[in-house]
Amino acid sequence: MQRFNATKRLMGLVLVALLSTSAFAEEAQDAANQEARKVFANSCSWCHGMFGMKAGKGGPKLAGTSLDETGVYNTIIKGQGAMPSFKNTLKDEEVKMLAKYIKSLPSE
Repeated sequence: MQRFNATKRLMGLVLVALLSTSAFAEEAQDAANQEARKVFANSCSWCHGMFGMKAGKGGPKLAGTSLDETGVYNTIIKGQGAMPSFKNTLKDEEVKMLAKYIKSLPSE
């Protein structure tokens, strides 16, 4: 009976640890999304509209883009058409964060 209770307590601790890790990961993702939204608002929304959900002043809607994350990253780094390169404007981590954010936007 003591062995069963010890196993039960151990399983409870494991469950608490897993839930805590999941909550921490969610908080970290929320913080990253907030940071990406700020960078987008400051660097991209001028042409692509607020948060990429609508076409802006000359730039296309980014939500639902057919590019993969690497393609989005490369477009931000190299520029395309009227879009300038952000290679010297944004840090590499910011570009990666933006690419991930843009790919996460719902198409509708």
